[in-house]
Amino acid sequence: MSLKRIIIAGAIGTTFMTLYSYWVSKKEKEQFLEPALLNELAEDAEVLPETGDEETNPIGWAGHYAQGVVFVAAYYYLYRRALQNPTIGKGVVAGAVSGVAGIAIWEIMFRMSKNPPKTERYRYYRQLFVAHLIFSTFAIYGYRLPDYVKQLQEK
Repeated sequence: MSLKRIIIAGAIGTTFMTLYSYWVSKKEKEQFLEPALLNELAEDAEVLPETGDEETNPIGWAGHYAQGVVFVAAYYYLYRRALQNPTIGKGVVAGAVSGVAGIAIWEIMFRMSKNPPKTERYRYYRQLFVAHLIFSTFAIYGYRLPDYVKQLQEK
């Protein structure tokens, strides 16, 4: 397993997913930003420090990017062929599975929270599903990024 590739792919996928979430949040005038929602959930966790500004606090950002790396590590074990030969179709399939898993994880976190974030969950989950399609597509291509860079250098 190439940890470096997994981290790069996780960062690329998470970045594009987050850009999409920012765009939908602005468009819909709703709080759909995963790091901000994670910071709100962290407020309930007594073992974590106060988050302060929910959009810029590093706890939510670190958790969001770490989860992206975890998803790509799961892809490595479940979809190794998709990572080796990425296509848009493979990204969509991996994203759909990831989207359902992501929605389930968020629902569990919201239910466990004493004071869950105030967001319209159906709309949030709809955008989250699409965000995972974006995440997985960019992540599986991002996994191959070192190969693409090497090919360019050899030319």
